[in-house]
Amino acid sequence: MDGFGEIGVFVRVVEARSFTRAGQVLRLTASGVSRIVARLEARLGVRLLERTTRSIGLTVDGAQYYERCIRILRELEDANLALAHAHTAPRGRLRVDAPTSLSRYVIAGALPRFLEKYPEISVELSVRDHLIDPIAEGIDVVVRVADLRESELVHKKLGTMRFVVVGAPRYLARRGRPQQPADLRAHDLLGFLTSSGVLPWRFRTKDGEMSFTPAGRLLSNDRDALVEATLKGFGLSAFLALHVSDAIRERRLEVVLADHEMPGRPIYALYTRDKARLPKVRVFLSFLDECFRGADGAPAPSPRVVASARSKQRANDAGR
Repeated sequence: MDGFGEIGVFVRVVEARSFTRAGQVLRLTASGVSRIVARLEARLGVRLLERTTRSIGLTVDGAQYYERCIRILRELEDANLALAHAHTAPRGRLRVDAPTSLSRYVIAGALPRFLEKYPEISVELSVRDHLIDPIAEGIDVVVRVADLRESELVHKKLGTMRFVVVGAPRYLARRGRPQQPADLRAHDLLGFLTSSGVLPWRFRTKDGEMSFTPAGRLLSNDRDALVEATLKGFGLSAFLALHVSDAIRERRLEVVLADHEMPGRPIYALYTRDKARLPKVRVFLSFLDECFRGADGAPAPSPRVVASARSKQRANDAGR
């Protein structure tokens, strides 16, 4: 029996917690299964299982080896599916990891349509905002909003999330509406904290890039806290438009400086080259393309809303 066969037997024993039950599944005798595992341990030079008269458990080395074996067998299963079903209907379990905001506002709502279209695919969607190792965790597709520099993974750009500066109507009525980025110096700016400090606001102007570092009464790494403070009129904030699209649509927040571009953040799907050959991954990447087509964030305010806001601003200016 080759190394892969020994790994398969070892995994089956761990899952069955018994040489006898594993042998029944594998159509081998319990003693035969035990000999195969013992041969694997001898070849590796470590003990993988703790054996007692009543049960079988993993050693520390065995637990680590088991996790790696599971990933190897999943990769082998995917490779077999890719070859066997390259020209047939996509099928199998698809493991996807996405950040909270993209899952909530874009992916999750469209997933039922994907599942209905591909009835032989099942999806495991994990939602996390931190970086992960998709190879180590057996993830098929990772979706991230990031500026990619170096990556061993294949990446497919899905779109760009744009930033917007927003304020509550009550704040804008009290403090006025900035017309140029330079006007922000006279406003309370609520800022997002990162591990390297407060995230600056950048604008592209005809004279080059202009940058502001918020120094308002609230700085936080909790986006929800910043949204809540902005809604209550404590200052202006800059968000990816997706995060405040509902509040803008409901006019609880208004976009300011809409004519002044803030550099956006690209959205990527990340996967290994081997995964790209799997039919289930190919159709999911096409699905993501559809999801993010035009989903750059909140819709631009209508001309009527913009005109109304500017009329209010002129009236406020005249009254000063």
